[in-house]
Amino acid sequence: MKINITYIINSIISGVLAVLISTFFAGGAIAENYTDKTWVAPEFFVILLIWALGLLVCLLIYRGKARGMYLFLSILITWASIPLVVQLGARLATAS
Repeated sequence: MKINITYIINSIISGVLAVLISTFFAGGAIAENYTDKTWVAPEFFVILLIWALGLLVCLLIYRGKARGMYLFLSILITWASIPLVVQLGARLATAS
């Protein structure tokens, strides 16, 4: 089975951004960290989990019969999951 290069490039770029954004927010963003903890708000690592689930769904769609829409769905799921889960992580961080 041959995977489209656009799918790989999208996965790499969105994955790198998901890792950078989640570690930035989990480390306390630009606020000063007065604790000795490395990860002040580990709730933001949920970004990586949701992104990986979106990537898995896209891979399953690609392997299935719906190949015509797989690129659009992979872009939509992987990129839309980042800002949506940032909001979810912020709500989880402020709730505790």
